Amino acid sequence: MTRPACAESHSALVALATLSARYNDRRHDRWAPVPAQLDAAIAEDLDLAEAGRVARAPLVNELVRRFDFPAHYLDAILLVPRERFVLPEDIAASADDTPLPLDRAGQATVSAPHAYLLTYSLLRLVPGDHLLELGTGTGYGAALARRILGPTGHVTSIEIDPALHERSARLLGVRPDGVPDGDAFSCSVAPPSAEGASVTLLCGDGRALAERVLAGAQPSARPWKVAVTYALTEPPRALEAQLAEGGALVAPVGAWEGHQDLMRVECRSGTLVREVHGAVRYVAERGHG
Repeated sequence: MTRPACAESHSALVALATLSARYNDRRHDRWAPVPAQLDAAIAEDLDLAEAGRVARAPLVNELVRRFDFPAHYLDAILLVPRERFVLPEDIAASADDTPLPLDRAGQATVSAPHAYLLTYSLLRLVPGDHLLELGTGTGYGAALARRILGPTGHVTSIEIDPALHERSARLLGVRPDGVPDGDAFSCSVAPPSAEGASVTLLCGDGRALAERVLAGAQPSARPWKVAVTYALTEPPRALEAQLAEGGALVAPVGAWEGHQDLMRVECRSGTLVREVHGAVRYVAERGHG
């Protein structure tokens, strides 16, 4: 990076930190659910949005240097306002390529931006695909995927934490559609042209609901591509067995406190082909029905 570019990057980060300071002391407990009014104030702060976008430009340049991601994946990183999906107290760090916590116990995070793109790249997500995500968090990954998949694609995402599910629905602009059926509440919205794919959110146990989603897939539909955003202690054999021809699954596998590998499974000609794509570090799975 040239000296002028370094100076511009520093100025952008300073601007983001300065503007984010107005949200640092709005809450007595940073781990409490974020009020809807505070999310709305952050979303309506146009100066903050511009500062966040400018501050993410060096992040995109760094991802270009380190990875071979498609251009429209990188566009999603630049355009999706990550500052809205982190805790208000962490907005100043929202342009960093690092995970940011969402709860006191460390059971949920907004993953590092590169981690989402790495998973999507391994899944070979293209416009029009159907993505099934286990672990919505606040919806940042779904927001990235929505842009990558475009208006002909679809994202279904599952979150076990009701408070995170509620916030993700709010941040993604997803309206309630349906009634609780014991272990799930579905939310869906028609795709805004500016943001791309339609989104369905489910609340409940990730693997149990994912198995139901895959079981209900129409044979003529595009095969699901499945992204797991938390570490599984062992490969999800039941989900793998439900992959249709051309479908794929990417998941971190290994103990939370030990070694984890990013695993990829694809259904090719009726056979499951497995690959390992390096060591990773994700939070542990919660629940398994």
